[in-house]
Amino acid sequence: MKVESEASFLVVFPTKLSSFELIKKTRKDFEQIDFKDFDIDTVPVVYIQRDKKNLYVGKSTDIYGRFSAHLKDISKTFTEIIIIKSELFNESSIKHIETLLIDYLLADKKFNLLNKIKGQNIHSYNGIEDVNNMFVKIWDKLIEEGIASERLEEIHNKFIYKYSPFKTLSANQIEVCQDILKAMLSTSESRHLITGDPGTGKTIVLLNIVYALIYNQTTGKDREGLDREDVALVIPQNHSLSSYRDLIRKVGLHGITVLSPSQFIKKAKGKAYKYKYVFVDEAHRLKQYFGKQARDLKHLITENGHTTELELISNHAYHLTLVYDKYQTIRPADIDTAIFKQLTADYKKHILRKQFRLKSGDQYLAWLRKYLQIANDVAVYEKGLLKGYDFKVMDSISDLYTAIKELDDKHELCRAVAGYSWEWATQKDGNLHDITDPVTGDEFKWNSKTKGWINQENSVEEIGCIHTTQGSDLNYVGVIFGEEIDCNYAGEEDGSYDLSKANIIVKPEKYKDRNGLPIKGTDINNEELKSYIKRIYYVLLSRGINGCYVFATNPNMQKYLNEIVRISQ
Repeated sequence: MKVESEASFLVVFPTKLSSFELIKKTRKDFEQIDFKDFDIDTVPVVYIQRDKKNLYVGKSTDIYGRFSAHLKDISKTFTEIIIIKSELFNESSIKHIETLLIDYLLADKKFNLLNKIKGQNIHSYNGIEDVNNMFVKIWDKLIEEGIASERLEEIHNKFIYKYSPFKTLSANQIEVCQDILKAMLSTSESRHLITGDPGTGKTIVLLNIVYALIYNQTTGKDREGLDREDVALVIPQNHSLSSYRDLIRKVGLHGITVLSPSQFIKKAKGKAYKYKYVFVDEAHRLKQYFGKQARDLKHLITENGHTTELELISNHAYHLTLVYDKYQTIRPADIDTAIFKQLTADYKKHILRKQFRLKSGDQYLAWLRKYLQIANDVAVYEKGLLKGYDFKVMDSISDLYTAIKELDDKHELCRAVAGYSWEWATQKDGNLHDITDPVTGDEFKWNSKTKGWINQENSVEEIGCIHTTQGSDLNYVGVIFGEEIDCNYAGEEDGSYDLSKANIIVKPEKYKDRNGLPIKGTDINNEELKSYIKRIYYVLLSRGINGCYVFATNPNMQKYLNEIVRISQ
Protein backbone atom coordinates (compact mmCIF):
# COMPACT_ATOMS: atom_id res chain seq x y z
CA MET A 1 0.00 0.00 0.00
CA LYS A 2 1.36 3.41 -0.99
CA VAL A 3 1.25 6.22 1.59
CA GLU A 4 1.44 9.82 0.36
CA SER A 5 3.02 12.48 2.56
CA GLU A 6 1.08 15.74 2.76
CA ALA A 7 4.31 17.57 1.87
CA SER A 8 4.70 15.72 -1.43
CA PHE A 9 4.39 17.66 -4.66
CA LEU A 10 4.19 16.15 -8.14
CA VAL A 11 4.49 17.64 -11.61
CA VAL A 12 4.41 15.39 -14.69
CA PHE A 13 5.69 16.41 -18.13
CA PRO A 14 4.18 13.89 -20.53
CA THR A 15 6.07 14.56 -23.80
CA LYS A 16 7.29 11.09 -24.75
CA LEU A 17 10.99 11.79 -25.35
CA SER A 18 11.43 14.26 -22.51
CA SER A 19 8.92 13.19 -19.83
CA PHE A 20 9.95 13.52 -16.20
CA GLU A 21 8.39 13.99 -12.79
CA LEU A 22 9.46 16.62 -10.29
CA ILE A 23 8.62 15.47 -6.77
CA LYS A 24 9.05 17.77 -3.78
CA LYS A 25 9.60 16.37 -0.28
CA THR A 26 10.80 17.61 3.09
CA ARG A 27 13.52 16.46 5.46
CA LYS A 28 10.84 15.11 7.80
CA ASP A 29 9.61 12.77 5.05
CA PHE A 30 12.97 10.97 5.17
CA GLU A 31 13.27 11.09 8.95
CA GLN A 32 10.19 8.84 9.25
CA ILE A 33 11.91 5.47 9.32
CA ASP A 34 8.63 3.58 8.81
CA PHE A 35 7.63 5.56 5.71
CA LYS A 36 8.56 4.94 2.08
CA ASP A 37 7.19 6.39 -1.13
CA PHE A 38 7.35 3.39 -3.47
CA ASP A 39 7.22 5.64 -6.56
CA ILE A 40 10.78 6.73 -5.83
CA ASP A 41 12.11 3.76 -3.85
CA THR A 42 14.69 1.56 -5.65
CA VAL A 43 14.35 3.40 -8.97
CA PRO A 44 16.98 5.66 -10.61
CA VAL A 45 16.48 9.29 -9.59
CA VAL A 46 18.39 12.55 -9.34
CA TYR A 47 17.80 14.76 -6.31
CA ILE A 48 18.58 18.29 -5.14
CA GLN A 49 18.79 19.04 -1.43
CA ARG A 50 18.03 22.62 -0.47
CA ASP A 51 18.12 24.95 2.52
CA LYS A 52 18.03 28.75 2.62
CA LYS A 53 21.55 29.19 1.20
CA ASN A 54 22.83 25.86 -0.10
CA LEU A 55 22.17 23.12 -2.63
CA TYR A 56 23.51 19.61 -2.92
CA VAL A 57 23.02 17.44 -6.04
CA GLY A 58 23.04 13.65 -6.00
CA LYS A 59 21.79 10.53 -7.76
CA SER A 60 20.67 7.16 -6.48
CA THR A 61 18.87 3.92 -7.22
CA ASP A 62 18.20 3.52 -3.48
CA ILE A 63 17.19 6.98 -2.30
CA TYR A 64 16.05 5.95 1.17
CA GLY A 65 19.30 4.14 1.82
CA ARG A 66 21.20 7.12 0.46
CA PHE A 67 19.35 9.58 2.64
CA SER A 68 20.04 7.63 5.81
CA ALA A 69 23.68 8.70 5.27
CA HIS A 70 22.73 12.31 4.39
CA LEU A 71 20.72 12.67 7.60
CA LYS A 72 23.80 11.75 9.64
CA ASP A 73 25.99 14.33 7.85
CA ILE A 74 26.00 17.49 9.97
CA SER A 75 27.12 19.59 6.99
CA LYS A 76 23.84 18.76 5.22
CA THR A 77 21.31 21.18 6.71
CA PHE A 78 18.72 20.69 3.99
CA THR A 79 15.03 21.18 4.69
CA GLU A 80 13.63 20.43 1.24
CA ILE A 81 14.36 17.84 -1.46
CA ILE A 82 13.49 17.99 -5.15
CA ILE A 83 13.48 14.54 -6.77
CA ILE A 84 13.63 14.13 -10.54
CA LYS A 85 12.30 10.88 -11.93
CA SER A 86 11.74 9.62 -15.49
CA GLU A 87 10.98 6.37 -17.27
CA LEU A 88 14.00 7.17 -19.45
CA PHE A 89 16.34 7.12 -16.46
CA ASN A 90 18.96 4.43 -16.06
CA GLU A 91 22.44 4.42 -14.51
CA SER A 92 23.93 6.36 -17.45
CA SER A 93 21.22 9.02 -17.70
CA ILE A 94 21.11 9.85 -13.97
CA LYS A 95 24.90 10.29 -14.01
CA HIS A 96 24.41 12.60 -16.99
CA ILE A 97 21.67 14.71 -15.35
CA GLU A 98 23.64 14.89 -12.09
CA THR A 99 26.73 16.15 -13.93
CA LEU A 100 24.76 18.76 -15.86
CA LEU A 101 23.05 20.01 -12.71
CA ILE A 102 26.34 20.32 -10.81
CA ASP A 103 27.91 22.23 -13.68
CA TYR A 104 25.03 24.65 -14.20
CA LEU A 105 24.01 25.18 -10.58
CA LEU A 106 27.62 26.01 -9.73
CA ALA A 107 27.52 28.87 -12.27
CA ASP A 108 24.01 30.02 -11.32
CA LYS A 109 24.17 32.80 -8.75
CA LYS A 110 21.22 31.96 -6.51
CA PHE A 111 22.60 29.26 -4.16
CA ASN A 112 25.91 27.97 -2.87
CA LEU A 113 26.64 24.48 -4.23
CA LEU A 114 27.99 22.05 -1.61
CA ASN A 115 29.18 19.30 -3.98
CA LYS A 116 32.89 18.55 -3.61
CA ILE A 117 33.01 15.45 -5.81
CA LYS A 118 32.82 16.13 -9.53
CA GLY A 119 30.05 14.72 -11.67
CA GLN A 120 30.73 11.60 -13.70
CA ASN A 121 32.51 11.70 -17.04
CA ILE A 122 29.78 11.13 -19.60
CA HIS A 123 30.30 8.86 -22.58
CA SER A 124 27.82 8.40 -25.38
CA TYR A 125 24.94 6.08 -24.50
CA ASN A 126 21.62 5.10 -26.00
CA GLY A 127 19.16 7.96 -25.45
CA ILE A 128 21.70 10.70 -24.66
CA GLU A 129 20.00 13.20 -27.01
CA ASP A 130 16.64 12.62 -25.32
CA VAL A 131 18.22 13.34 -21.94
CA ASN A 132 19.87 16.50 -23.28
CA ASN A 133 16.46 17.70 -24.49
CA MET A 134 14.90 16.73 -21.18
CA PHE A 135 17.48 18.74 -19.26
CA VAL A 136 16.38 22.00 -20.92
CA LYS A 137 12.85 21.42 -19.61
CA ILE A 138 14.14 20.36 -16.18
CA TRP A 139 16.14 23.58 -15.93
CA ASP A 140 13.14 25.72 -16.88
CA LYS A 141 11.14 24.02 -14.12
CA LEU A 142 13.93 24.60 -11.59
CA ILE A 143 13.78 28.31 -12.41
CA GLU A 144 10.02 28.24 -11.74
CA GLU A 145 10.68 26.50 -8.42
CA GLY A 146 13.23 29.14 -7.39
CA ILE A 147 16.15 26.72 -7.34
CA ALA A 148 17.85 28.30 -10.35
CA SER A 149 17.67 31.91 -11.52
CA GLU A 150 19.49 32.26 -14.84
CA ARG A 151 18.66 30.92 -18.29
CA LEU A 152 20.98 28.28 -19.75
CA GLU A 153 22.03 30.72 -22.50
CA GLU A 154 23.12 33.26 -19.88
CA ILE A 155 25.12 30.66 -17.96
CA HIS A 156 26.93 29.53 -21.13
CA ASN A 157 28.51 33.00 -21.31
CA LYS A 158 29.87 32.99 -17.75
CA PHE A 159 33.56 32.50 -16.95
CA ILE A 160 32.73 30.19 -14.05
CA TYR A 161 30.71 27.89 -16.31
CA LYS A 162 33.32 27.75 -19.08
CA TYR A 163 36.21 26.96 -16.74
CA SER A 164 34.47 25.05 -13.97
CA PRO A 165 36.51 22.09 -12.64
CA PHE A 166 33.24 20.11 -12.72
CA LYS A 167 33.40 19.95 -16.52
CA THR A 168 33.23 16.56 -18.21
CA LEU A 169 36.66 15.83 -19.70
CA SER A 170 37.81 13.94 -22.78
CA ALA A 171 39.94 10.80 -22.48
CA ASN A 172 43.04 12.81 -23.44
CA GLN A 173 42.29 15.47 -20.82
CA ILE A 174 41.62 12.86 -18.11
CA GLU A 175 44.92 11.15 -18.89
CA VAL A 176 46.84 14.44 -18.55
CA CYS A 177 45.09 15.26 -15.25
CA GLN A 178 45.76 11.84 -13.77
CA ASP A 179 49.37 11.77 -14.93
CA ILE A 180 50.22 15.15 -13.38
CA LEU A 181 48.24 14.52 -10.17
CA LYS A 182 49.96 11.16 -9.68
CA ALA A 183 53.40 12.76 -10.04
CA MET A 184 52.54 15.52 -7.57
CA LEU A 185 51.26 13.07 -4.95
CA SER A 186 53.96 10.42 -5.31
CA THR A 187 57.18 12.43 -5.81
CA SER A 188 58.89 15.25 -3.93
CA GLU A 189 59.35 17.46 -6.99
CA SER A 190 58.02 17.60 -10.57
CA ARG A 191 57.80 19.87 -13.62
CA HIS A 192 54.97 19.72 -16.19
CA LEU A 193 54.16 21.60 -19.40
CA ILE A 194 50.62 21.47 -20.86
CA THR A 195 50.43 22.64 -24.47
CA GLY A 196 47.74 22.81 -27.16
CA ASP A 197 45.93 25.17 -29.50
CA PRO A 198 43.32 27.66 -28.23
CA GLY A 199 40.13 25.77 -27.36
CA THR A 200 41.75 22.46 -26.45
CA GLY A 201 40.85 22.93 -22.77
CA LYS A 202 44.23 23.76 -21.26
CA THR A 203 42.78 26.00 -18.53
CA ILE A 204 40.01 23.52 -17.71
CA VAL A 205 42.59 20.75 -17.32
CA LEU A 206 44.74 22.96 -15.08
CA LEU A 207 41.79 23.81 -12.81
CA ASN A 208 40.69 20.17 -12.69
CA ILE A 209 44.15 19.23 -11.42
CA VAL A 210 44.00 21.95 -8.75
CA TYR A 211 40.56 20.78 -7.65
CA ALA A 212 41.53 17.10 -7.54
CA LEU A 213 44.63 18.03 -5.56
CA ILE A 214 42.59 19.86 -2.91
CA TYR A 215 39.64 17.44 -2.71
CA ASN A 216 39.93 13.68 -2.54
CA GLN A 217 37.52 12.68 -5.29
CA THR A 218 36.61 9.43 -3.56
CA THR A 219 35.51 10.97 -0.27
CA GLY A 220 34.76 14.55 -1.32
CA LYS A 221 36.76 15.75 1.68
CA ASP A 222 39.93 17.86 1.81
CA ARG A 223 42.96 15.81 0.94
CA GLU A 224 44.61 14.61 4.14
CA GLY A 225 47.90 16.32 4.97
CA LEU A 226 47.51 19.09 2.37
CA ASP A 227 47.65 22.73 3.46
CA ARG A 228 45.88 25.07 1.03
CA GLU A 229 48.46 27.76 1.78
CA ASP A 230 50.99 25.54 -0.01
CA VAL A 231 49.06 25.83 -3.30
CA ALA A 232 49.33 28.79 -5.67
CA LEU A 233 47.64 29.66 -8.97
CA VAL A 234 49.55 32.28 -10.98
CA ILE A 235 47.65 34.31 -13.62
CA PRO A 236 49.76 36.57 -15.92
CA GLN A 237 46.66 38.14 -17.51
CA ASN A 238 45.75 41.01 -15.17
CA HIS A 239 42.39 41.54 -16.89
CA SER A 240 41.38 37.97 -15.92
CA LEU A 241 42.72 37.85 -12.36
CA SER A 242 39.45 38.82 -10.65
CA SER A 243 37.52 36.23 -12.69
CA TYR A 244 39.88 33.45 -11.54
CA ARG A 245 39.62 34.58 -7.93
CA ASP A 246 35.83 34.55 -8.12
CA LEU A 247 35.83 31.06 -9.64
CA ILE A 248 38.28 29.72 -7.04
CA ARG A 249 36.10 31.08 -4.24
CA LYS A 250 32.83 29.77 -5.66
CA VAL A 251 34.05 26.20 -6.29
CA GLY A 252 35.28 25.90 -2.71
CA LEU A 253 39.02 26.36 -3.30
CA HIS A 254 39.30 29.42 -1.04
CA GLY A 255 42.56 29.54 0.86
CA ILE A 256 44.84 28.85 -2.10
CA THR A 257 46.97 31.74 -3.38
CA VAL A 258 45.78 33.40 -6.61
CA LEU A 259 48.18 36.13 -7.75
CA SER A 260 49.84 37.74 -10.73
CA PRO A 261 53.45 36.60 -11.36
CA SER A 262 55.04 39.69 -9.76
CA GLN A 263 52.70 39.44 -6.75
CA PHE A 264 53.51 35.74 -6.35
CA ILE A 265 57.26 36.32 -6.59
CA LYS A 266 57.12 39.05 -3.95
CA LYS A 267 55.06 36.89 -1.59
CA ALA A 268 57.16 33.77 -2.22
CA LYS A 269 60.39 35.63 -1.40
CA GLY A 270 58.88 36.50 1.98
CA LYS A 271 58.20 32.85 2.83
CA ALA A 272 60.72 30.75 4.70
CA TYR A 273 59.98 27.76 2.47
CA LYS A 274 58.88 26.93 -1.08
CA TYR A 275 55.30 26.47 -2.21
CA LYS A 276 54.60 22.77 -2.70
CA TYR A 277 52.29 23.15 -5.69
CA VAL A 278 52.33 26.03 -8.19
CA PHE A 279 50.20 26.28 -11.34
CA VAL A 280 50.67 28.92 -14.05
CA ASP A 281 48.01 29.59 -16.68
CA GLU A 282 48.91 31.42 -19.94
CA ALA A 283 52.64 30.98 -19.24
CA HIS A 284 53.46 32.52 -22.65
CA ARG A 285 52.67 35.88 -20.96
CA LEU A 286 55.30 35.45 -18.23
CA LYS A 287 57.82 38.29 -18.43
CA GLN A 288 61.45 38.66 -19.36
CA TYR A 289 63.35 41.92 -18.81
CA PHE A 290 62.60 44.64 -21.36
CA GLY A 291 64.11 48.09 -20.97
CA LYS A 292 61.03 50.03 -22.07
CA GLN A 293 59.07 48.52 -19.18
CA ALA A 294 61.88 48.70 -16.63
CA ARG A 295 59.64 50.35 -14.04
CA ASP A 296 57.24 47.38 -14.07
CA LEU A 297 59.97 44.72 -14.29
CA LYS A 298 62.23 45.66 -11.38
CA HIS A 299 61.64 42.25 -9.86
CA LEU A 300 63.61 40.72 -12.76
CA ILE A 301 66.83 42.63 -12.04
CA THR A 302 69.60 40.53 -10.45
CA GLU A 303 73.15 41.19 -9.30
CA ASN A 304 74.43 39.68 -12.55
CA GLY A 305 71.88 41.20 -14.92
CA HIS A 306 68.35 39.98 -15.50
CA THR A 307 66.23 36.88 -15.05
CA THR A 308 62.72 35.79 -16.07
CA GLU A 309 59.49 35.32 -14.13
CA LEU A 310 59.56 31.63 -15.04
CA GLU A 311 62.94 31.14 -13.36
CA LEU A 312 61.87 33.03 -10.24
CA ILE A 313 58.60 31.11 -9.96
CA SER A 314 60.39 27.81 -10.47
CA ASN A 315 62.82 28.66 -7.65
CA HIS A 316 59.87 28.84 -5.24
CA ALA A 317 58.01 25.66 -6.26
CA TYR A 318 58.51 21.97 -5.57
CA HIS A 319 55.87 21.01 -8.13
CA LEU A 320 55.29 23.37 -11.07
CA THR A 321 52.72 22.99 -13.86
CA LEU A 322 52.59 25.44 -16.79
CA VAL A 323 50.01 26.03 -19.53
CA TYR A 324 51.67 27.34 -22.70
CA ASP A 325 50.95 28.27 -26.34
CA LYS A 326 54.02 29.38 -28.29
CA TYR A 327 51.86 31.30 -30.78
CA GLN A 328 50.52 33.68 -28.12
CA THR A 329 53.62 35.69 -27.17
CA ILE A 330 52.68 39.21 -28.33
CA ARG A 331 55.16 41.69 -26.80
CA PRO A 332 58.94 42.02 -26.34
CA ALA A 333 58.46 41.67 -22.57
CA ASP A 334 56.78 38.27 -23.02
CA ILE A 335 59.23 35.46 -22.38
CA ASP A 336 61.07 34.57 -25.59
CA THR A 337 60.03 31.27 -27.19
CA ALA A 338 63.60 29.99 -27.45
CA ILE A 339 64.37 30.91 -23.83
CA PHE A 340 61.14 29.26 -22.66
CA LYS A 341 62.01 26.10 -24.59
CA GLN A 342 65.46 26.02 -23.01
CA LEU A 343 64.14 26.55 -19.48
CA THR A 344 61.50 23.81 -19.86
CA ALA A 345 63.68 21.28 -21.67
CA ASP A 346 63.44 18.80 -18.77
CA TYR A 347 59.71 19.31 -18.11
CA LYS A 348 57.33 16.46 -18.82
CA LYS A 349 55.28 17.45 -21.88
CA HIS A 350 51.52 16.91 -22.09
CA ILE A 351 49.80 17.78 -25.39
CA LEU A 352 46.05 18.46 -25.73
CA ARG A 353 44.96 17.94 -29.32
CA LYS A 354 41.17 18.04 -29.70
CA GLN A 355 39.50 21.41 -30.36
CA PHE A 356 36.40 22.01 -28.19
CA ARG A 357 35.78 25.77 -28.41
CA LEU A 358 35.45 26.76 -32.05
CA LYS A 359 32.64 25.48 -34.27
CA SER A 360 35.11 25.86 -37.15
CA GLY A 361 36.89 22.72 -35.97
CA ASP A 362 40.52 21.71 -35.58
CA GLN A 363 41.67 22.96 -38.99
CA TYR A 364 40.69 26.61 -38.51
CA LEU A 365 43.63 27.47 -36.27
CA ALA A 366 46.12 25.87 -38.64
CA TRP A 367 44.41 27.83 -41.46
CA LEU A 368 44.93 31.06 -39.48
CA ARG A 369 48.60 30.27 -38.90
CA LYS A 370 49.08 29.51 -42.60
CA TYR A 371 47.49 32.65 -43.98
CA LEU A 372 48.83 34.97 -41.30
CA GLN A 373 52.16 33.44 -42.38
CA ILE A 374 53.02 32.45 -38.81
CA ALA A 375 53.61 28.74 -39.45
CA ASN A 376 52.79 25.97 -41.90
CA ASP A 377 53.02 23.26 -39.25
CA VAL A 378 49.87 21.32 -40.23
CA ALA A 379 48.54 20.44 -43.69
CA VAL A 380 45.49 22.59 -44.40
CA TYR A 381 42.79 21.61 -46.90
CA GLU A 382 41.08 24.92 -47.59
CA LYS A 383 38.04 23.86 -49.61
CA GLY A 384 34.99 23.90 -47.35
CA LEU A 385 37.05 24.62 -44.23
CA LEU A 386 34.80 27.51 -43.17
CA LYS A 387 31.52 25.66 -43.71
CA GLY A 388 29.57 25.66 -40.46
CA TYR A 389 31.56 28.64 -39.15
CA ASP A 390 30.24 32.17 -39.66
CA PHE A 391 33.32 33.92 -41.09
CA LYS A 392 32.65 37.09 -43.07
CA VAL A 393 34.72 39.90 -44.60
CA MET A 394 32.85 43.16 -44.00
CA ASP A 395 33.00 46.32 -46.14
CA SER A 396 33.79 48.81 -43.36
CA ILE A 397 34.41 49.20 -39.64
CA SER A 398 30.87 50.56 -39.36
CA ASP A 399 29.37 47.44 -40.97
CA LEU A 400 31.43 45.19 -38.70
CA TYR A 401 30.52 47.19 -35.58
CA THR A 402 26.79 47.16 -36.43
CA ALA A 403 26.81 43.41 -37.16
CA ILE A 404 28.55 42.61 -33.87
CA LYS A 405 26.05 44.74 -31.90
CA GLU A 406 23.14 42.93 -33.57
CA LEU A 407 24.73 39.56 -32.79
CA ASP A 408 25.24 40.65 -29.17
CA ASP A 409 21.55 41.50 -28.88
CA LYS A 410 20.78 37.94 -29.97
CA HIS A 411 23.57 35.86 -28.40
CA GLU A 412 25.33 38.16 -25.88
CA LEU A 413 29.11 38.16 -25.41
CA CYS A 414 29.93 39.43 -28.91
CA ARG A 415 32.66 42.08 -29.16
CA ALA A 416 34.52 44.14 -31.76
CA VAL A 417 38.31 44.29 -31.34
CA ALA A 418 41.21 45.73 -33.30
CA GLY A 419 44.95 45.72 -33.78
CA TYR A 420 46.83 48.45 -31.94
CA SER A 421 46.92 50.89 -34.84
CA TRP A 422 45.31 53.95 -33.20
CA GLU A 423 46.35 56.16 -30.29
CA TRP A 424 44.27 55.84 -27.10
CA ALA A 425 43.12 59.47 -27.03
CA THR A 426 40.05 58.78 -24.89
CA GLN A 427 42.23 57.57 -22.04
CA LYS A 428 42.94 61.25 -21.30
CA ASP A 429 39.75 62.84 -22.64
CA GLY A 430 36.50 60.86 -22.87
CA ASN A 431 35.01 63.45 -25.20
CA LEU A 432 37.44 62.51 -27.98
CA HIS A 433 37.37 59.45 -30.23
CA ASP A 434 40.13 56.98 -31.13
CA ILE A 435 39.26 55.14 -34.35
CA THR A 436 37.89 56.58 -37.58
CA ASP A 437 36.38 54.36 -40.28
CA PRO A 438 38.29 55.08 -43.54
CA VAL A 439 35.18 54.15 -45.56
CA THR A 440 32.31 55.87 -43.74
CA GLY A 441 34.08 58.41 -41.55
CA ASP A 442 32.25 57.09 -38.46
CA GLU A 443 34.13 57.45 -35.16
CA PHE A 444 34.67 54.88 -32.41
CA LYS A 445 36.30 54.60 -28.99
CA TRP A 446 38.81 52.17 -27.58
CA ASN A 447 37.97 50.14 -24.47
CA SER A 448 37.39 52.49 -21.52
CA LYS A 449 39.01 49.99 -19.13
CA THR A 450 41.25 46.94 -19.42
CA LYS A 451 40.44 44.74 -16.43
CA GLY A 452 37.12 42.99 -16.87
CA TRP A 453 36.32 44.83 -20.12
CA ILE A 454 34.78 41.77 -21.84
CA ASN A 455 31.96 41.63 -19.26
CA GLN A 456 31.59 45.37 -18.77
CA GLU A 457 28.04 46.55 -19.47
CA ASN A 458 28.93 48.97 -22.29
CA SER A 459 31.83 47.04 -23.83
CA VAL A 460 29.79 46.19 -26.94
CA GLU A 461 29.73 49.97 -27.61
CA GLU A 462 33.55 50.10 -27.69
CA ILE A 463 36.44 48.54 -29.62
CA GLY A 464 38.63 46.24 -27.52
CA CYS A 465 42.36 45.60 -27.91
CA ILE A 466 44.49 42.49 -27.41
CA HIS A 467 45.06 43.36 -23.74
CA THR A 468 41.33 43.07 -22.99
CA THR A 469 40.75 39.92 -24.97
CA GLN A 470 43.58 37.38 -24.79
CA GLY A 471 42.48 34.30 -22.88
CA SER A 472 38.76 35.10 -23.26
CA ASP A 473 36.01 33.33 -25.20
CA LEU A 474 33.38 35.21 -27.21
CA ASN A 475 30.33 33.97 -29.04
CA TYR A 476 31.25 36.17 -32.03
CA VAL A 477 34.26 38.38 -32.54
CA GLY A 478 34.70 41.24 -35.00
CA VAL A 479 38.37 41.87 -35.85
CA ILE A 480 39.56 45.14 -37.39
CA PHE A 481 42.94 44.91 -39.14
CA GLY A 482 44.65 48.27 -38.61
CA GLU A 483 47.08 50.15 -40.81
CA GLU A 484 50.06 48.50 -39.09
CA ILE A 485 49.47 45.25 -41.02
CA ASP A 486 49.28 45.05 -44.80
CA CYS A 487 49.84 42.82 -47.82
CA ASN A 488 52.34 43.79 -50.53
CA TYR A 489 50.33 42.21 -53.35
CA ALA A 490 47.24 43.67 -54.99
CA GLY A 491 46.54 40.95 -57.56
CA GLU A 492 47.08 40.70 -61.31
CA GLU A 493 46.00 43.25 -63.92
CA ASP A 494 43.29 40.91 -65.16
CA GLY A 495 41.77 40.77 -61.67
CA SER A 496 43.06 37.30 -60.80
CA TYR A 497 44.85 36.66 -57.52
CA ASP A 498 47.88 34.45 -56.86
CA LEU A 499 48.14 33.73 -53.13
CA SER A 500 51.71 32.50 -53.52
CA LYS A 501 52.75 36.08 -54.36
CA ALA A 502 51.09 37.63 -51.32
CA ASN A 503 53.34 38.59 -48.43
CA ILE A 504 52.21 40.10 -45.14
CA ILE A 505 54.21 43.14 -44.07
CA VAL A 506 54.10 45.46 -41.06
CA LYS A 507 54.49 49.21 -40.73
CA PRO A 508 56.20 50.11 -37.44
CA GLU A 509 55.21 53.78 -37.68
CA LYS A 510 51.53 52.76 -37.63
CA TYR A 511 51.85 50.55 -34.53
CA LYS A 512 50.82 52.51 -31.42
CA ASP A 513 51.64 50.10 -28.58
CA ARG A 514 54.85 51.68 -27.30
CA ASN A 515 55.59 48.69 -25.08
CA GLY A 516 55.03 46.41 -28.07
CA LEU A 517 57.84 47.89 -30.16
CA PRO A 518 61.29 46.29 -29.90
CA ILE A 519 64.11 48.61 -28.85
CA LYS A 520 65.25 50.71 -31.80
CA GLY A 521 68.12 49.17 -33.72
CA THR A 522 67.60 45.65 -32.35
CA ASP A 523 64.94 44.42 -34.77
CA ILE A 524 66.50 43.75 -38.18
CA ASN A 525 63.96 44.19 -41.02
CA ASN A 526 61.19 44.41 -38.40
CA GLU A 527 61.07 40.61 -38.17
CA GLU A 528 60.49 40.56 -34.41
CA LEU A 529 57.72 43.16 -34.61
CA LYS A 530 56.12 41.33 -37.51
CA SER A 531 55.94 38.12 -35.46
CA TYR A 532 54.28 39.96 -32.53
CA ILE A 533 51.70 41.70 -34.73
CA LYS A 534 50.76 38.53 -36.63
CA ARG A 535 50.39 36.63 -33.37
CA ILE A 536 48.14 39.38 -31.99
CA TYR A 537 45.77 38.89 -34.92
CA TYR A 538 46.01 35.11 -34.49
CA VAL A 539 44.81 35.50 -30.89
CA LEU A 540 42.02 37.93 -31.83
CA LEU A 541 40.80 35.77 -34.74
CA SER A 542 40.60 32.69 -32.51
CA ARG A 543 38.28 34.22 -29.87
CA GLY A 544 34.91 33.66 -31.60
CA ILE A 545 33.16 30.36 -30.82
CA ASN A 546 30.43 30.68 -33.47
CA GLY A 547 31.93 33.12 -35.91
CA CYS A 548 34.38 35.85 -36.82
CA TYR A 549 33.79 39.03 -38.88
CA VAL A 550 36.80 40.92 -40.26
CA PHE A 551 37.66 44.17 -42.03
CA ALA A 552 41.07 45.52 -43.06
CA THR A 553 41.73 49.25 -43.29
CA ASN A 554 44.46 48.68 -45.90
CA PRO A 555 42.91 47.82 -49.33
CA ASN A 556 45.51 45.17 -50.23
CA MET A 557 44.98 43.39 -46.88
CA GLN A 558 41.22 43.52 -47.50
CA LYS A 559 41.73 41.86 -50.91
CA TYR A 560 43.91 39.20 -49.30
CA LEU A 561 41.23 38.43 -46.69
CA ASN A 562 38.54 38.20 -49.36
CA GLU A 563 40.64 35.77 -51.38
CA ILE A 564 41.52 33.37 -48.57
CA VAL A 565 37.87 33.30 -47.49
CA ARG A 566 36.69 32.71 -51.08
CA ILE A 567 38.83 29.59 -51.52
CA SER A 568 37.88 28.22 -48.07
CA GLN A 569 34.09 28.30 -48.27
